Amino acid sequence: MGRKTRGHKARTRRVLRGFGVVPAVVLLVAAGPAALGGTVRPVAAGDGEVKPIEMVVAVDESGSLSDADVERERDATERIAAGEISSRSRLTVLGFASADDRGQRPVDEVCPTTRLDPVARDRAGDCVRKLARRPEGKGAGTDFPAVIQQAVDRLSETPDDNPRVLFLMTDGRLDVADSPSYGAKENRQKNAAHVLTEVLAKARAAKVQIWPLGFGGRIDGAALDAMAAAGYQEACADLPQARPRARVVPDAAAVGSALQKDFAAARCLVSDEEKTGTPPAEISLRISQLATLASIVVSKGDTAVTVTYVDPLGKEVKPGIDHDDSSFELTGARQEVESLRITDPRPGDWKVRLNAPEGHRDKLASVGVQWRGHLRSFITMSPMSPRPGERVVVGLQLQTKNYEAISDHRDLERLRVSAGLSGDGFGAQPVVLTDDGKNGDTKAGDGRFTGAVTVPGTATGALQVVGALGAAGFTDDHRPLYTHIPPEGPAEVRAGIDVAEGATVHPGGTVPVTVKAVNNSSTTRTLRLDVTDTAPGDLALSPSQLTVPPGKTVTRQGTLRAGGGRPRTLTGNVQVTDASEARTVLVAQAVTVEVVPVPGLPARIWNRWWAAIVPGVILLAGVVAYAVWALRDRERRADPTGLVLRLLLPDGSGHREGGSLTVNSGGTVPYRFDVADETSDDPRLEPRPTTGRFHLRRSRRDGGVLLKAPGRAEEPVRIGSTVPLPEGGAHLRIERGSSVGARLGGGILGGLGGALGTSARRRAPRPGPGAGTAQGSVGRPESGAPGSVPYHPDL
Repeated sequence: MGRKTRGHKARTRRVLRGFGVVPAVVLLVAAGPAALGGTVRPVAAGDGEVKPIEMVVAVDESGSLSDADVERERDATERIAAGEISSRSRLTVLGFASADDRGQRPVDEVCPTTRLDPVARDRAGDCVRKLARRPEGKGAGTDFPAVIQQAVDRLSETPDDNPRVLFLMTDGRLDVADSPSYGAKENRQKNAAHVLTEVLAKARAAKVQIWPLGFGGRIDGAALDAMAAAGYQEACADLPQARPRARVVPDAAAVGSALQKDFAAARCLVSDEEKTGTPPAEISLRISQLATLASIVVSKGDTAVTVTYVDPLGKEVKPGIDHDDSSFELTGARQEVESLRITDPRPGDWKVRLNAPEGHRDKLASVGVQWRGHLRSFITMSPMSPRPGERVVVGLQLQTKNYEAISDHRDLERLRVSAGLSGDGFGAQPVVLTDDGKNGDTKAGDGRFTGAVTVPGTATGALQVVGALGAAGFTDDHRPLYTHIPPEGPAEVRAGIDVAEGATVHPGGTVPVTVKAVNNSSTTRTLRLDVTDTAPGDLALSPSQLTVPPGKTVTRQGTLRAGGGRPRTLTGNVQVTDASEARTVLVAQAVTVEVVPVPGLPARIWNRWWAAIVPGVILLAGVVAYAVWALRDRERRADPTGLVLRLLLPDGSGHREGGSLTVNSGGTVPYRFDVADETSDDPRLEPRPTTGRFHLRRSRRDGGVLLKAPGRAEEPVRIGSTVPLPEGGAHLRIERGSSVGARLGGGILGGLGGALGTSARRRAPRPGPGAGTAQGSVGRPESGAPGSVPYHPDL
């Protein structure tokens, strides 16, 4: 990084302190006093490589611990090794208690200093398992000075520019009563406390951070707090959560999770709450769209547990095989703690599936994710070159590493954005930036933070705007904005730009852009139109330049074209620059373009032809409805309900009347009936809806009926005529009933027919339920019915 850039950064931090802001990441760098108005120039943000860290984990082995306590300490230590994100970081693991005899040592170096490359991380559990509780008589006290001194010695062997961190786990307090190296027995505790003070001073001088973690009921919390405060205080970020601090948990069961949180804080990683489950289980966890490097750490509790990782698209991850622009590295698969390190992970909900054979499913497993992210940003100010006393609107657009808008509210809630205005002739002025859709902010939760400030009336010359992000776990991306107070009098060249806000397009689609420029100078001016702070090919502006003659106003229509690729939300900074005046930015506008998938063929047809499709569908529905009605109407008109069937039995040379049946089909056509005991002296008519041998329906042609008798084809029969039956010499006469409503009531218009035939039903017998009613005696047939058999009262 050049001297000029370092100077800009230093000035920026001084300005921010004037605002009362100490940022974790500086997003925008202040302009120098000689800067010209409205010039935007990017500053390189580095190669993005993760800086290594030097670590010592000191594990209490004193006699007050149980074997289960030491097991939880081992688990916590393995989590640190598995979760480290740089292969150049180094780790040392120390076990400590006390030296109560000449043959004893207060500190055991169970894992010598090792670079945490993939092989070392994969085998970290082998040496960590050497940690063990010391029995009575083997040095069972707690010697803090000795272990901190050895940690400082080991960390001092490393390069000065790498952060140095000591993680200290203990279940007790300073206890060297049986350690002769601290003098007479009655003075040992006092002497050890004095030595501890000296050692902590050495730790601070060697730039060693101390993160104590206490568990159990014997902890002296105040002493742990003093250790954390006595060590080196500069952290990976100027945030309270990143500074060394002590933590106390109730028991060893919480040690692993607590130490993992401390590690994330010291490492400036984002660490979400871990989740637990007993195999077989599926655990879901989210990786943010801001993450560029993530580690999924699984504490299995049993080496027999197997883990499967599934990405948000449902694809199982194969470690060592890159896909979807991500790379994967699995370590510790045969250890009790394993981790999957993902470079450029796909954002979304990941699944971690735990399985184990019978007999290995009783231990609770925990799954957590730690990640580091990258933010891009750009700033706009309107007007770009304000006058003293003028109110300006400052906009800060946050972007992902791919220049996309931050769309998840959970990511935005992590961030604390602030800004300030300073310049020649006045002191620092804070600018409150919000993303809540109020007070000039266009839309809540879109990652664009907006605020307003009035330029002091004493402002002269250069102006500078500085923004800051208050969040750990992010690599900064600097975007300096240089502007100034314009000279007195009207501006020679002014420009305005109008782009539809929140436009939605398909890949390759365009958004209309309108540019208006006024040239009050005496020379022709060439204005350049471009879009910055976007990935190559994502957004393209046309036209690229505008020529404005002297004394003229020019309005030009253009387009902003979205590139192809997957659906996403693109952001960029559309600006108009006066190429004739040292590329002075005249106006800039932040834009957001939502790229949505191209609809399928049915959707495209609908979008294009809906005006014709809707009337066509209505017409077709009408035709179908009419067809259904016509079909049902034909069925209704074929319904023989209401007709009367009479048996005429042979009697000498004539016939006498037998039983009768009034037809009620119930809407079923044809109506089926039978003649019971047809060959006997007393046959009778019976409705048989499913088994009747006789079929009867009305003819839709001539108003008669169609009758199908057993052994005969269906034949037309005039109402009032008789038809001989196949056996017994009897005849069947079909007559009109006395109730129109009775016939209509069995069809589709039964309700209407029932109303029309009310008076008729009062005179005629009501048909019984089912298919019809047999009558023992009959009424007089219609007079003069064609083909009727004469009625003889004596028959």
